[in-house]
Amino acid sequence: MAIDVWSGTRRHGRGEARVHEGLYLLTVRGTPRERGEQHGALLAEAVKAGPIPAFRSHFEKAFGRSALGKTLAPVAFGALQRAVGSRVAQGLPPFATETIRGLADGARLPFDEILGGATMPDSFVWLVSQIIAREQPGKAFFRRPETVDRYAVDLAHRIGIGLGCTSAIAMGPGTADGKLYHARNFDYQGVGQWPRTQTVVFSEPDDGMKYLWVGAAGICLGGITGMNEAGLTLTVHQHLFTPEATLSSPRGGTSVQRTPIGVVGDVILRKARTLDDAEAILRMHVPFGGWTYLITDGKTGEVLVWEENAHRRAGFRVASDRGYFGYANLYLDERLGETEANLYPSYWRNNQARHDRSNALLRSGLGGHDVRSLAGILADRGHPDCRVAEALAMVVTTGSVVFRPADGVVWVGTGEAPTSRNRFVPLRLETRSPAEDLPSFAVEDGESAEAREAFGHYREAYVAYVDDGDAAAARLHLAKARELAPRESVYHALFGLYALADGDPRVAESGFTAAIAVGHPHRQREAAFFLWRGRCRDATKRRDEARADYEACLARTPDPAVLRAAHAGLAKPWKGRVAIEASLGDVVQP
Repeated sequence: MAIDVWSGTRRHGRGEARVHEGLYLLTVRGTPRERGEQHGALLAEAVKAGPIPAFRSHFEKAFGRSALGKTLAPVAFGALQRAVGSRVAQGLPPFATETIRGLADGARLPFDEILGGATMPDSFVWLVSQIIAREQPGKAFFRRPETVDRYAVDLAHRIGIGLGCTSAIAMGPGTADGKLYHARNFDYQGVGQWPRTQTVVFSEPDDGMKYLWVGAAGICLGGITGMNEAGLTLTVHQHLFTPEATLSSPRGGTSVQRTPIGVVGDVILRKARTLDDAEAILRMHVPFGGWTYLITDGKTGEVLVWEENAHRRAGFRVASDRGYFGYANLYLDERLGETEANLYPSYWRNNQARHDRSNALLRSGLGGHDVRSLAGILADRGHPDCRVAEALAMVVTTGSVVFRPADGVVWVGTGEAPTSRNRFVPLRLETRSPAEDLPSFAVEDGESAEAREAFGHYREAYVAYVDDGDAAAARLHLAKARELAPRESVYHALFGLYALADGDPRVAESGFTAAIAVGHPHRQREAAFFLWRGRCRDATKRRDEARADYEACLARTPDPAVLRAAHAGLAKPWKGRVAIEASLGDVVQP
């Protein structure tokens, strides 16, 4: 539920806000400055508790794991903002700067704090790219994880603020009514902030069309997940791990500028009536980092896929007669794909699995898709023998929508992450209100109450570890998840990783032993269980038992990173650290 709940309607200037089923429904009208001020004034408390201040907190916690790091983190953040954020801010057009200024004034927060929040996504992308480029410059690095320094990978992973997002689009012959449906899971590690301040903004600008976007309090530009009155929808997907990010000005004509994320999509929603209009706007702006825009036209049933990084852009159309299109953080353009660095195997396996699974689920229901089937895809739990493997509904799924743009309707997932596993509420753009003539619904898939409770503890463990760096608290939550769902091997393995990070290798060993006993549908994950149990045994001076586990790991066809780690374990006892990728139930680098 939202943090700051009230009854009735609040008003400020021409804007108004109310709370509906755990969502803030916010209507803003007028100039950019006025709309920003209405947002800030009406949702001030939620803005202060939402993702904008969390950006700074995230950086400082990621940077400051050690005592020295905690001392230096505020200084590092300030330096990053002055050196990088200010460069990113130069790409903000006047309307964006005025919107941000209005939000700061309305919420009574420093302008620089809100500006920093608006520029941090691009600043973090740039910083991660520099870490990657310094580690192994040149083309030889791409997609070669064996060349990556694990400490640099860990830092890049902790600083990065996004790892996922899945879109599932059904149109034309793929749907029961011939209409286009654009579904999207927004995956972002702000699990403790984003769902609790989730906001649907209905924007009525003086200089453009009516449009809405789904975000969180304090996100004052609508260019991530939105729909306009012309029947266009827009979602954006991040490509984080690439050295192809820059702060330099683009080469070429003066009509082209480098623009922060969120801005271009906002312009599209406000100005574009067709996909041609949207593409023309995209061509006028060049990003700092790597992104993909999926833009649909509810009138024609067509999809524009626009992939880009700081140096290359590629776009193509998907015709309505295709019937479906799924997408998950994988460049489809080959040259763009070659610029992504394979920092750690789990990330790439998950991206590929979500991409493949979204398309497989779309194909399986071809011809009968509607809002409920698309919501069901977003709520997918993945492989039946492992809740975390291949799942579209992840612990970091902090926003879920299904658009039906021909009717100007969006169904918004509510509640805690994953939002796609809870109730979907219909809202209508034209009336800026709940669509009373359409049903709200929850996806019913037979998941037991115990399994849902176990996943809730897994989520709380994630928040404890990622937001607070508290491996001990995370370990306690995973212990409860294990009791409730003893057949989920990843819960056992994560418990082991948290215990090892907490300095308790004997208890950690019990977690990996339980994971091995349950098994895993993917051999490379099962191999990793043996690797980490062997390391626990090395940490407790039981070298012969450790070597036996490394041999067992090698016998189960591990992925290249685990293979190298197992051979290293055979050569000498393990002495190392644990960098956990909590959302995937794995580690950053073995």
